[in-house]
Amino acid sequence: MKIVVVSSDSKGGEMYRHIIERNVEDLALGSSVVGIVVLIKPELPLFVIKVRYKERESKNKLGELAKIEQRSGNVRIVLEDEIDLGDALKTLWSTYGRDKVEQSGRTEIVVKGADPDSLRELKIRKERVSVSEKVNELVNRVIPEGLRVRYAVREGDLLMVMAAEDPIPEDWKRMATDLAVDT
Repeated sequence: MKIVVVSSDSKGGEMYRHIIERNVEDLALGSSVVGIVVLIKPELPLFVIKVRYKERESKNKLGELAKIEQRSGNVRIVLEDEIDLGDALKTLWSTYGRDKVEQSGRTEIVVKGADPDSLRELKIRKERVSVSEKVNELVNRVIPEGLRVRYAVREGDLLMVMAAEDPIPEDWKRMATDLAVDT
């Protein structure tokens, strides 16, 4: 994932890069977000964020979401996407107990004494994860609170949101539309 921040205030731009990185991590969007570009012009004031992301297929069984292998009495689970980690851990803890479930990495879990076939069939949630909803949350977290006028456009796998204090002129919208999201 590539994050590009263009700002007339270099220190402010670096702070926003850090804020975005932390929120991407908090929302477990690292493997779903392809690229982010941000334009910050405090002198106008204007804030633009464009996020390109990959929506996911609806998968709910652990066997559809991870590689599962038996290893000396334990079962090693390697999730394809960290976005599933929270749901997987909650389900495994409630099924096997916290003492038998160990997270050994960002996407890796070890379950002591479990049956791999049972784990493959284990449903970790009732509804699918919506990456677009999480991307909306990301954008809402990073846009400055004082900028109350918003303009948003979603085109397929790309979300662009502009925020300003006053109504947003058409030339600003064109400028924002022309920003490329590197992948």
